[in-house]
Amino acid sequence: MPFDYDFDDNLDNIHEVGMRLVSFGQTIQFHVEDLGYYNPSLIRFYGKTEDGSDIELIQHVSQISFLLMAVKRLNPDEPKRKIGFSEE
Repeated sequence: MPFDYDFDDNLDNIHEVGMRLVSFGQTIQFHVEDLGYYNPSLIRFYGKTEDGSDIELIQHVSQISFLLMAVKRLNPDEPKRKIGFSEE
């Protein structure tokens, strides 16, 4: 099965991209607002938890493993934001 690069494009207007991480015996779920990278080995995920708290995850590309999921939008009245790396 091919990797779905269009996960966000396949969501309806009431859902946005969320991530679920499991580490150190904890499960963390958050709404992804943006992502970026440092020097190309570190990936940065920015977002908010369900209670609206800001969150940032920085992870080395060799350790990264996450689950993309559809979550109800925190601000459905605002326009949907696209996330991802842009190809220039």
